[in-house]
Amino acid sequence: MIIIQIRKMIRRIFLLLPMWLLIGCQAIVYGTASDFNGLSLGMTKQQVIQVLGNPTSVGMDGDKGEEYLIYKRMKHAISEWPRTYQVTLRGGKVVRWGEQYEEKNINSY
Repeated sequence: MIIIQIRKMIRRIFLLLPMWLLIGCQAIVYGTASDFNGLSLGMTKQQVIQVLGNPTSVGMDGDKGEEYLIYKRMKHAISEWPRTYQVTLRGGKVVRWGEQYEEKNINSY
């Protein structure tokens, strides 16, 4: 009886192991939102890049005088998909950062 239970437990582990590895790989590729804990107000663009790496894309709003650095990160290490995060710079300094689309994030990759 105990041997049967042990075999069932081992089967479950081996069935779930590929899923755990796949999820963990995304966090390695994208990083997690906790990476943003290294930011602070007033940092320069270069300092942000040192902390977070190169952005996925960069945008500007000339009317507001703002530059946007866009990053993809997993919300948690075991999230389903990466989310989009934005760092906003005004006058070359960080003024805010956070998830770009909040709960409406619709990324499918």
